[in-house]
Amino acid sequence: MSRVMLACLLAGTVLASATALGQGQPAEAPKPTPWAPAAPGGEAEAPQGPIDLKTALTPEQYLRAIQPILSNLEQADKALALYNEEMAKPEKDRDEKRALGFKGRAARFYAAASLRARQSKGYIPQEAQKAAIADQYENPARDKAIAIYLDLAQIYMSKNDLRAAVAYYQRVLNLDAENAAATNALKQIEESLRRQAAERNQNPSRTGGGKDDQPLDRNAESWRNRYNRDYSPEAYKNRYSRGSRYGS
Repeated sequence: MSRVMLACLLAGTVLASATALGQGQPAEAPKPTPWAPAAPGGEAEAPQGPIDLKTALTPEQYLRAIQPILSNLEQADKALALYNEEMAKPEKDRDEKRALGFKGRAARFYAAASLRARQSKGYIPQEAQKAAIADQYENPARDKAIAIYLDLAQIYMSKNDLRAAVAYYQRVLNLDAENAAATNALKQIEESLRRQAAERNQNPSRTGGGKDDQPLDRNAESWRNRYNRDYSPEAYKNRYSRGSRYGS
């Protein structure tokens, strides 16, 4: 067979093979499946929700650690509902002093609930359950008490009742020693008192005679020490027994 014939034969074979391949459909490449983390047993790990303390704790633990917290929270919610009910009345029928008393009582019960939650963690050995008590009860109750105390302090500042305002700011610091709003407010009050004291020293003939003038004769630091002693959550805990009307 000549070289020319051999070359033609090879070319025809290649052309036939290419034609046969062109008539078929190429197979699709497999699509990658989305990757998902799997548990050691091969199944995807389900996300964990918050711990249900009622089922996680023993009945004895729940009764001792959680039930007193719930009791304080219930009393706080009732006091806050009474405040809202009073404030919803027409202004001519509203007793603002009574309403503010309800609001202050709600804050005290929230603070007591936070304190009780912090103490209750000492009864629980598991760290995860301690963290759940802090997340579900201690921190939220403390934040509610702080918010109410700050609001009350602003109300009494607007009334120029510095004694009450300082008391409420100090209660905030008892719950959160680094609270910026309360710290800055007390500094401003102290600076204002110093300026007024300096003005009185320059004008000895000035006389007070009013209720609002009396607190100005007290050093702001002495107020801080006094209210830290009388209005801390621990002071309230010791002042009222379990069967008494707490905070009334």
